[in-house]
Amino acid sequence: MTTTTLPDLAGVIKTTDIYKKMKFDYVAWAKTAQILREHAPGWQFCLEKTNSDNELSSYIFKAPNGSGYIMGYFEHIDTKVKSSLFPFAITDFANKAIVFDKISCTDFQNSHRRGLCACACFTFGLAYELWAQIEIEEAAKLPPPPEQGTRGTPTGPNQKLDPVSDKAKNDPPITNDARNAINAKLMKFSELYPDEMKKLVEAYKKQFKVSKISPITLARQGEFLSHAISKIDDTL
Repeated sequence: MTTTTLPDLAGVIKTTDIYKKMKFDYVAWAKTAQILREHAPGWQFCLEKTNSDNELSSYIFKAPNGSGYIMGYFEHIDTKVKSSLFPFAITDFANKAIVFDKISCTDFQNSHRRGLCACACFTFGLAYELWAQIEIEEAAKLPPPPEQGTRGTPTGPNQKLDPVSDKAKNDPPITNDARNAINAKLMKFSELYPDEMKKLVEAYKKQFKVSKISPITLARQGEFLSHAISKIDDTL
């Protein structure tokens, strides 16, 4: 009888594998796939099929509340050993579940890529440090993050700054550097994905109850946009 042991990939990722968007740390799905080929040879990511005859829907399960999800697993190409099924919700820009009948091929594609990463963590422990928000070894050497909040913008040299307001502590403004980075991402995103950009703008206006996407003034607004863009293209 052939037995297959699941690889233990905890601790495999390095700081060079990680990139940061706003306050979030990521390992790109393409990098995850490369790490799996190197450290878990023979294991292939698969999706469980439903009983549907529809080509796309045959991989999308319908939840009791009418949303959709996929069921991922890993299978060894030689031994045919399968890992446990891992459900993964299909979500929108704001990480909210999408109604089953409104799931697009883009939604399916993005969930497949993110599901690969999540299932690799569930099955092999890959990048558990990020999913569990545990610092990896080198992160301990980094300086502490700056205190949240904002001080009044100085208008002259050596001007004394105003104290941080209670409102700013709870809802900090976005920094100029972060705002510039987000605006650059939005310009590129709009060029590459004009239809998705329209959806993002509408989602943003609804989320923050504003009439237009600019100006971006709060850190959470920048995080919302960055997270939404990364769901479509995590290379931007």
